Amino acid sequence: MKSEKELREEIRQIRERVKGLSGFWIGEASAAIYALEWAMGKREGPASEDLGRPRGGREKIAASLAKMVEEAPAIRVKARPRPRRTG
Repeated sequence: MKSEKELREEIRQIRERVKGLSGFWIGEASAAIYALEWAMGKREGPASEDLGRPRGGREKIAASLAKMVEEAPAIRVKARPRPRRTG
């Protein structure tokens, strides 16, 4: 099993990765973070017990991730020029 320091680093990396993804991935990221926090002993029960619970741990994590993504600066992608048609 990984040490608490390694688990915290995993959580940090997930949070950083989510900043560059669409909102679709917030649920996946919150589930991953919840599972890692449970493994560290920070959560009372496994994710299976939290599913469907109003104001559960995953919901709170997802809300904080959504806020973080909203506040993150937008990533601009330059459009590539289209190749010219020949003939």
